[in-house]
Amino acid sequence: MSIYCITLNGPAPWGFRLQGGKDFSMPLTVSRLTPGGKAAQAGVGVGDWVVSIGETNAEDMTHVEAQNKIRAAEELLTLTLSKEDQPLYDHQNYQHEKHGLRVEGIPMFIPNDRSKKRLIEDTQDWQPRTGTTQSRSFRMLAQLTGTDYMQDPDDETMKRAREKFLTEIQSPRYARLRDWHHERSARALNIKS
Repeated sequence: MSIYCITLNGPAPWGFRLQGGKDFSMPLTVSRLTPGGKAAQAGVGVGDWVVSIGETNAEDMTHVEAQNKIRAAEELLTLTLSKEDQPLYDHQNYQHEKHGLRVEGIPMFIPNDRSKKRLIEDTQDWQPRTGTTQSRSFRMLAQLTGTDYMQDPDDETMKRAREKFLTEIQSPRYARLRDWHHERSARALNIKS
């Protein structure tokens, strides 16, 4: 586990996304990087754990608190992150606290291989799919709202709706309404008296 600090010059966008937080019972981690973005250029990696944002310890931050802290940084964003190089820590120098560890007074999170693999797999699963399939977040939203059984309108339904619209705008009723509207607009704009 190696801890490193980066300072990104503003303004936003910073080029990364977070997941986790105290409200998710998971440490804050980098879930996505913008290729060529500020964070990627600074050496941040997907799966790196956020130790602090500015001078504030990130261990007890909710996801929204972390987002707000990052948004508040306008000119400079300083992050302390931890990257797992190899499973290395001294058993004498740590004490368990909540879901993380404290090593020599520095907040750290030490994931095991299984949890890091799950984090990466979960992150990949949220990516949009090609074709007509939806991302995991939209599938979950559809299940929550009870609309997962609904389907997109087929070509025949769209064709019927278009034909109905075209016949309506060619009808005498539409022509009267259009003429009334144009005359009313002209009077309102003092174009026609």
